[in-house]
Amino acid sequence: MARDQWKDLGARATEAWDQTRSMGKGAPRVARVVSAGLGLLATVRWYRLRAAAAGTETLGLGEDAHRALSARVRELCVELRGGVLKLGQIASSRPDLVGPIWAAELATLQDRVPAVDGAAIVARIEEELGQTVLDAFARFDAEAVAAASLAQVHRAELSDGRTVAIKVQVPGIDDIIAADVAALRLLAGVLGDVLPIDVTMIADELERALVEELDYRAEAAAATAFAADCAGTVLFVPAVVPERSTARVLTTDFVDGARLTDALAAASTAERTRIVTALCDGLARQVFRTGRVHGDPHPGNFLVARDGRIAVLDFGCTLTLTAAERTGYARLLAALATGDRATALAILTTLGFGGEPEALGAMAGMITDVLRPGVSADAIDWEAQGRAMAVEIARRARAAGVTIPRSFVLLGRVLGTMSGLVAAYKPPIQLHAIIAPHVAAALRG
Repeated sequence: MARDQWKDLGARATEAWDQTRSMGKGAPRVARVVSAGLGLLATVRWYRLRAAAAGTETLGLGEDAHRALSARVRELCVELRGGVLKLGQIASSRPDLVGPIWAAELATLQDRVPAVDGAAIVARIEEELGQTVLDAFARFDAEAVAAASLAQVHRAELSDGRTVAIKVQVPGIDDIIAADVAALRLLAGVLGDVLPIDVTMIADELERALVEELDYRAEAAAATAFAADCAGTVLFVPAVVPERSTARVLTTDFVDGARLTDALAAASTAERTRIVTALCDGLARQVFRTGRVHGDPHPGNFLVARDGRIAVLDFGCTLTLTAAERTGYARLLAALATGDRATALAILTTLGFGGEPEALGAMAGMITDVLRPGVSADAIDWEAQGRAMAVEIARRARAAGVTIPRSFVLLGRVLGTMSGLVAAYKPPIQLHAIIAPHVAAALRG
């Protein structure tokens, strides 16, 4: 980036900082997040200027710079929590986009976050349930078994001996989320010159998704629906305990199992293939058969139980596809597989995509390259292909003014997360063979 561009960047950064003064109640949090963002941008600028001085700017930042930056981002995610931490968790599930260094550094954010003080959590539980923890549960473990961006989980036992997991919303998270979204919007103009993404769109989607995640009554209903969808498969959803659940406290059966990435790391090739196949099959079933899609399938939301079944957790963010959308996406894949470009473009328009036809067709073709019959997942260079695809799609979308329907924004994130998992473990599976039966079912209606 040229020196005059950096001056312009600095001017707009100052403008973003000034706007935080009129944010009212959330101003301190907004200012804190904006300050952190501007600090990172200044660090990136320093690395780029140093690379330019060394004549290596065209090669991009070196590994040492990426390690230092990713470590700092991880520290900030843990320090700031809230929506910032949520973004870090999402990024950790996309090694194909952010690269192995960043993915490995941010992976610890998935469910290994410092817990909130136990006293605050107990107070939240008692306020929600209207009784003391000792009255509500026969036993309650004050030490959290998992902590994330918006909530943490404690183990407990009911009077009948049933072991349960209590998901408790972090006190004050509502205001934090609102401030984080505001900060992202303020930083959008600055980050747009550094990252090939639409930060404003991300802020909008993050706000919508996190507002939904803060309502545990809706999550309880979604978990019950997904449990029925999983019947007959190796996936299952822990049963909800309605009498111990509210809008901010969700109690379910406790699952004694291994974190997905830990299970995969310790598994044999055959067992690893079985687990990844089951997850891909489950996602295809959601997209093309049931229309209820888990909106945040990062590894921290899966546990491999002792009996080999896979528990699916956290239904705060879900996507509902209509019958028409399910059929539309199935027809799109079928048209692309047979090279029927005219039909593919017509379907894209019907689904709500807009823009120059050539760009739409090229984007759709790139997305389905890895789904061709006969292509094994372990033979694909996921990092190179995934990164090239993401950058090229972003470039074409900006250049051609391509618009993407809201359903595909979240669906793209879901597919990206699962492709990141496949990219990391490279199981010897053919994605086409897994998805095809579900696509066929959608086409039959």
